[in-house]
Amino acid sequence: MIKDFRDQLSENIIDISDFDKGGTTDEEKPPGDPFAGKALNILVSGIDSRNNADYAYGDPDEIDTIRSDTTMIVHISQDRSRVQVVSIPRDLMTTIPSCQSAEGYETYEHYGQFNSAFADGAGKDDIAGGIACTKATVELLTGLELDGFVVVDFAGFAHMVDALGGVWFDVPSYIEDYKSDIYFDPGCQHLDGRRALDYARVRYGVEDSDGSDIERISRQQALVGVMFTTLLSKNFITDMPALLSFLKQTLAALKMSSEFADITDDAGLLMSLASISRENIQFLMMPNTPDDYDPNRVIAVEPDATDVWNALANDEPYPPGSEYRDGNGVMRTVPYPESDGQSSDDSSGAFDDSDNTEIDGGNATNEAPGPDPLSEDLSDESAESTPSCPPTGH
Repeated sequence: MIKDFRDQLSENIIDISDFDKGGTTDEEKPPGDPFAGKALNILVSGIDSRNNADYAYGDPDEIDTIRSDTTMIVHISQDRSRVQVVSIPRDLMTTIPSCQSAEGYETYEHYGQFNSAFADGAGKDDIAGGIACTKATVELLTGLELDGFVVVDFAGFAHMVDALGGVWFDVPSYIEDYKSDIYFDPGCQHLDGRRALDYARVRYGVEDSDGSDIERISRQQALVGVMFTTLLSKNFITDMPALLSFLKQTLAALKMSSEFADITDDAGLLMSLASISRENIQFLMMPNTPDDYDPNRVIAVEPDATDVWNALANDEPYPPGSEYRDGNGVMRTVPYPESDGQSSDDSSGAFDDSDNTEIDGGNATNEAPGPDPLSEDLSDESAESTPSCPPTGH
């Protein structure tokens, strides 16, 4: 079964060697983490491609090119105790390096919107060129060396959720997006792939939202966090067939770099994360602020953004003062060390949530939660609703 799927999976591997400027065997083997002892930085690129897609995933006549929709860097710590996910806004203004385009010519380096990098490389429909230019742009922006990438389109995202058996998610507010025909009531509900995709895509018609892409990214992070914790809640260590079945369904719906071409290696990497605590799954938005020249665009906040990239490069927790959402859906702020002469609830806005989860330099450890009056102001509403979603008995 594994050999047959390896042959099938090879069709989804993206080779970007022709765009880069700078083997598996047929023997079945037990799963093992091929990256053991190494921290990983993985680029996850969500794209809006309507090619060969069902109308349910978007009108194929609405766009005739491939567009970059969502970009995340997933950092997996060397000791596999922490997963940090940093989102890069598609509206970020940054330097786009010269890239090899799908049409065979080199583009010019320019200052522009981040998601234009994918378009520069992809042309009309070449994913390999698009992800190669996105990868080069991310590495220039962050200074990180990326160890691989995954590309997921709308249909692939929906298939991933369905492969999990759907997810329980607490929708925080009413959504009435008449233009996209997307509607949600607030509250805990079970989302299949199509409904999860609707929630991930929606931007307008969200109660108490300004319709910005930044707020949409925040909602996406909450949803991806639930997907991640749902995945890790599966008893894959004792049910290897279930793990391989999930990977088969998921990987068949994705495009990825050759580093993730072996299903048993992918299984081993997932198994290495099986004991991670939810507090140590941490979602952060790249520090940004509206661009003075265009309020519909954003620019990096420095030195905060560079401090985040340096933390990932050094396999360290987020810098003090960073606000992130953990795998329980709770918003947290990394406290400043006491040695800095700052109290944990000083004017920096940071707080010490050690009564809730013990933090060692920003790295949460899995301790029993307790009451914390200080965290109430900075924790989002999902902190209270999480215990009842999913409902008891599900």
